[in-house]
Amino acid sequence: NDINVLNNLGLIYFNTNENEIARTYFEKALSINEKFVDVLINLGNLNLKENKIQLAKANYEKALEINSSNEKNESIFVGLAQFFHQTGDFQNALIYYKKAKDINPKNFLADREISTIYKYKNKDDPHIKEMENRLKIENDKKVLMNLSFALAKAYEDLREYKKSFNFLKYANDAADKTIDYNINNDVELFSKIKNIYNKIKNKPSLKSEKKIIFILGMPRSGTTLAEQIISSHADVYGCGELTFLSEGINKYLFNDEKKIEENFDHYLENSLHAIQKHYLDKIKIFDYNKKFITDKAPLNFRWIGIIKNIFPNSKIIHCSRNKMDTCFSNYKNFFSSSLLGFTYNLQKLGKYYTLYEDLMLFWKEHFGKNIFDLDYENIIINQKDQTRKLLDFCELDWDENCLSPQKNKKIISTASIAQARLPVYKSSINKWKNYSEELIELKKIIGVS
Repeated sequence: NDINVLNNLGLIYFNTNENEIARTYFEKALSINEKFVDVLINLGNLNLKENKIQLAKANYEKALEINSSNEKNESIFVGLAQFFHQTGDFQNALIYYKKAKDINPKNFLADREISTIYKYKNKDDPHIKEMENRLKIENDKKVLMNLSFALAKAYEDLREYKKSFNFLKYANDAADKTIDYNINNDVELFSKIKNIYNKIKNKPSLKSEKKIIFILGMPRSGTTLAEQIISSHADVYGCGELTFLSEGINKYLFNDEKKIEENFDHYLENSLHAIQKHYLDKIKIFDYNKKFITDKAPLNFRWIGIIKNIFPNSKIIHCSRNKMDTCFSNYKNFFSSSLLGFTYNLQKLGKYYTLYEDLMLFWKEHFGKNIFDLDYENIIINQKDQTRKLLDFCELDWDENCLSPQKNKKIISTASIAQARLPVYKSSINKWKNYSEELIELKKIIGVS
C-alpha cells in the first residue's frame, strides 16, 4: 500500500514493456491517492505509448491542475509537449517544450525535440545562440551530444553543411562511444537467422486468422510514411513501432543455445507457438475494431521467415530508399532504441547496411512475390499508382484517404514525426549529396560510385 513503491514498480514494468502490469500498479497507487502527481504523469506516458491519446492528455492536465511543484511542472510540460508533438500539433508542442525550458534551461532533451520541428531561418536565431552558449560552458557529455544533434539540424536548415556535419560527427562519436556497438554480434545473428529458417521452411505454418501488415526495412527508409498511408484506410488500425515480435523471439527462441542444438525440432515448435502467443497477448493493449493492424518496427526485416510461419495471413511491406539517403538519414538522427547502435558510426552503419541487403536477398529467394517492395522515391513520384498497388497487395479496397497521409491523426513517435505531418514531398531525395565529401568511406562500403 506504499504509493511510492507502487509507482516505482509501475515504472519498472513500463520500461520493460510490460504495459498491463505497469498500468495495474499505477492505477492501484491512484486508488490510494488520486492526487499523486508522479503517477498521473507516468500513467499519461503509458497512455501515450498505447495510443490512448485523450486519456494521456487528461492525465497530464489533471496533474498540472493539482500540482504545486515547479520541478514536477517541468515533467508535466514535457508530457504535454510530447502529446502535441506526436499528434502533429507542433505549435503547442513548441509552447510546452519552451515552458519546460523556462523551468529548467538545461533540459537538453527539449532542445533536441525543438530542433526536429522548428525551421531555423538565420544564425542569429535565439535558440541557436542559446545552445551555442551552453556548449561553451557545458561539461556533461550527454548534454553536449544532444545539443550537437540539435545544432547539426539547425545548420542544415541554414545550408551551412560543413558546420552541420562537424556538429553531427561530434554527436555521433559521443553516442558511438557510449553504446559501444559491435557489428560482429549482428554478423553472427544474421547467420543464425538463416540457419534457423532453413530448418523452419519445410514445417507447416501455425494457425492464425490475425491479419497483420508488417512494414519493415532499414530505419529511415519510409516505413512511417508507408504506415501513415495504410493506416489512413478505414479498415486498418496503425499500432506504430512495436517491440513485441523481437521481445518474443529473444525470449523464446534465442534464449537457450544448448536446447537449440540438442532437440531442435521440439524446441523450435514450442518456441514458435510461444512467440505467437506473446505477440497476440501484447497487442491486446490496443483498442481497435479494424480488420487489419500494422506493425512498423523496421528491424522486423530480420524475422520475415518467422513472421510468415506464425502469422500466415500477414502481409510484408518492405520499404526501400536510395542507399545513401537511407544511411545518412540514420546518421543524422538520435534514436531512443539501443538496437540502433550501428547508426552512430559511418563504417558500422555501412557494414550493417550490407548485412541488411544480404538478408533481404535471402528472404526474397524464399518468399518472392509475398514481399511487396515499396520504393520511397517511386511513391513520391507516382503516389496514386503506388498507393493503389500497395492496397491491392494488402487486399484492401481503394480508400481516397490513403492519398492524404498527412491528415492521418494517428500518433507518431519516431524520428519521422515532422516529415510525416506534411504532404508527400520530394525535397528529401538526394539530400546526402550536400555532405558528399564527408561520406566517401560510407559510399565505398555500400557500393555507391
